[in-house]
Amino acid sequence: MQQKFPQITPIDSRIRIPQHYQRQPLISRLVSRYGVTVNITAAMLTTSESYGWFDLQLQGNSEHICDGLLYLQNLGVDLMQLSISGNVQYNLNSQPFPKSTQKFPHLPIPQDTQAHEVHNGQSYRLRLQVCILKDYYHQPIIFDLVARYGITVNIIAASLAAHQQDDGWFDLDLWGKPQQLIASFNYLKTLNLPLWLDSSSLQGHLI
Repeated sequence: MQQKFPQITPIDSRIRIPQHYQRQPLISRLVSRYGVTVNITAAMLTTSESYGWFDLQLQGNSEHICDGLLYLQNLGVDLMQLSISGNVQYNLNSQPFPKSTQKFPHLPIPQDTQAHEVHNGQSYRLRLQVCILKDYYHQPIIFDLVARYGITVNIIAASLAAHQQDDGWFDLDLWGKPQQLIASFNYLKTLNLPLWLDSSSLQGHLI
């Protein structure tokens, strides 16, 4: 019989990411490796800053969320804020996540061209910018891309204001097989979100 872990109330958190991990698909891995439903509710990520940050809403069973947070801890990602069921705890000193007896090996920092997950042979890249309209702030678009189509999503840059004040945007690298990338791109088009495709990233005439 498959063991079941309890579902928990959604967790709202802010994480701060060091610059040397800003070109790695950390959010995508929370979905693909740990089965956590992730919605990015606010973000600021630029190549010119030493740190970037994401406001995340995490949903899933407690075991998976704990494993995902421990993975981030092992990379040196800081937990800035935590809110569970409306009870907010602020961590202004940027201390790491609570210690755990579970150990994870340190992962090497791959080069940009190897930051994606490669499955069953060659993986292709599709680079685009997507505008996140205010009405879509509560839709986990990045999660949907990873969970539905099995691609790896690397967020290169992001600007997403909290509290749905303005439209935001993501610069994304999508990695996967041609049919996965085509399906992912078509999904984004069905949402009627403004898209700007980087034609120089197209390989093998994907679209």
